Amino acid sequence: MNVFHYLRKNGIKHTIEIIYMYKIDVIIQKICGVFFHNKPLKDIIVIESHNDFDSNGGAFYNYLIKNGYNKKYKIIWAIKHPEAVPHVLPENVDWYAIHKPGIKKNYYKWIAKYFTSDNDCSEKLRDNQKSIYFGHGGFGLKNCKGYIKLPEKIDYVAMPSKYLKSIFSDQLMLASNDPRLCYIGFPYVDNFYDGKEGDLHKITTNTYRKVILWMPTFRKSVDFSRMDSTSELALGVPILKDRESCNELNTFLAANNALLIVKIHPMQDLTTVKIKDMSNILVLDANTVKQRGVDNYHLMKDVDALISDYSSAAYDFLHADKPIAYTLDDAEDYKLGFLFENPLDYMPGHIVYNQEEFIGFIKDVIDGKDPHREERRKISNLFFEYHDGNGSKRLAEYLGLKK
Repeated sequence: MNVFHYLRKNGIKHTIEIIYMYKIDVIIQKICGVFFHNKPLKDIIVIESHNDFDSNGGAFYNYLIKNGYNKKYKIIWAIKHPEAVPHVLPENVDWYAIHKPGIKKNYYKWIAKYFTSDNDCSEKLRDNQKSIYFGHGGFGLKNCKGYIKLPEKIDYVAMPSKYLKSIFSDQLMLASNDPRLCYIGFPYVDNFYDGKEGDLHKITTNTYRKVILWMPTFRKSVDFSRMDSTSELALGVPILKDRESCNELNTFLAANNALLIVKIHPMQDLTTVKIKDMSNILVLDANTVKQRGVDNYHLMKDVDALISDYSSAAYDFLHADKPIAYTLDDAEDYKLGFLFENPLDYMPGHIVYNQEEFIGFIKDVIDGKDPHREERRKISNLFFEYHDGNGSKRLAEYLGLKK
């Protein structure tokens, strides 16, 4: 954490309160340790996810509930947004606020047997506990080395595939022969293979000829003033330069009875986002997603195509086996860089540098053209070890859970 950025963004009073809460939490944890460090571990599974009840943690949780594991195991959610917790939870399910001090939180951290995490991976407190880290997606082209710091005391780290072993482990600053690396697939992938309706109905009840999802990665983070791109985006998203550009795009969409859903990254600073809803353009941010109960992967399975960039979303969508476009108009301004020397070799879809090419991709989708199908499937097989709906099942077996 960059304390100076946090201080500048949130002010002295708020920063002092956070530091105070952190110290209080450390004290509570130590006090709880006096009472619980020698107590037998209990059949408790603590789950943390990217944005609460989503991503890998959410998929694993849904599997556990569906298959009755909560009859034997108590399931505890480590929650970032307490206001989003449902008023009624299933039997034997509880939660604690992950970023606030508390006795209940530290009690579970001392006596739970199992921990899964997508984002905030904290140090386990006892050697005989089991913890596994997934991350909140499968794989992305962004070079994020140094931004993800895993604790030393972690038992397993999920890898997308053996093909990516050296690259992915390096991103997490682990040796490629680290015995903790495991290849069991990702729970979130299950969403693409379960045959169920997705979340499009939570967004619109209208019928469209085609629905395209646009998921740009963040350029300016709401946290700590992190800037991943030097490019100034007039509307907070790539490609579109001004209101006239939006009007032109919306006119094209309306004429073809197509809908474009613009899903803003949850880390994006919303003060930079100027694109607005129009008749055939719908903008979702972290707030509206929470309000409507929309899950990224449940939404992906319902749409006809995806537009992204170097985000993990573009590679998660490979499991949908539908057309993808990659916007690269600000690639030269992207400060983090890419994992491959030739990233275009790993972008199996339309490459988009301007609005004309952006609309051209949508036109191909409307016309049913999919020229990159075989290339897409080849990359999907390289990047992902499994292409099925059994990621959560393998995880339960890997952890040794019993019904």
